[in-house]
Amino acid sequence: MNTVTANSIPRSKTDNVKQLSLLIFLFVCSCSDPKPAVAEPPTYQTLHRENAKGTFFHFDHEGDLYLACSIHQGNNSPGIKLVRHESDDFVIVGKQIHHQKDLRVLKFNSDNIGEKTALPYHADPSVGRGDEVVILNRGQKIPGTVRQTPTSKDHHYYLETGKTFAADGMSGSPVFSVRLGTVVGVLQTANNKTKANTGGFELLEMP
Repeated sequence: MNTVTANSIPRSKTDNVKQLSLLIFLFVCSCSDPKPAVAEPPTYQTLHRENAKGTFFHFDHEGDLYLACSIHQGNNSPGIKLVRHESDDFVIVGKQIHHQKDLRVLKFNSDNIGEKTALPYHADPSVGRGDEVVILNRGQKIPGTVRQTPTSKDHHYYLETGKTFAADGMSGSPVFSVRLGTVVGVLQTANNKTKANTGGFELLEMP
């Protein structure tokens, strides 16, 4: 029986160039910066005063827990009781430790609301046009896109949502950045009480 040896077929110059190009491409890809992580917004049950409008949320800043809300929504002085939506859990508002144009940060006391459900926060958050953000309120996740950044006459960032939402009573809701994976702001305005598709929020800038 005759046997045939399978000799390798000589590569052409074109094949060598293609292989070299592929190796260069793979090397460049391996050295490039990774894409930023995209975080899944948490389902968060906001805090509310009984029989009153306005929203509060708690967040973790450098291992300490705080409440945030908008100033214009009314009484949020020490001693006020806040109840977590759809639960018997509650907090007692403590003293104010930070404030901005229409944003207030307070301490609080609670036996059952702690770090496990606190929203993450990192100092000096960055938000720009085109960023995907989510309004969190009473377990809802309302996605939107940042369309406008602050001006000298208006401190708000403005987001647009794909679907309308009932905004009445939502002042103080946390605005969560999908890109950063943290809460970045506090909702303060909307273009309609019942069918809003634009919301204005203030950046949360902890000292």
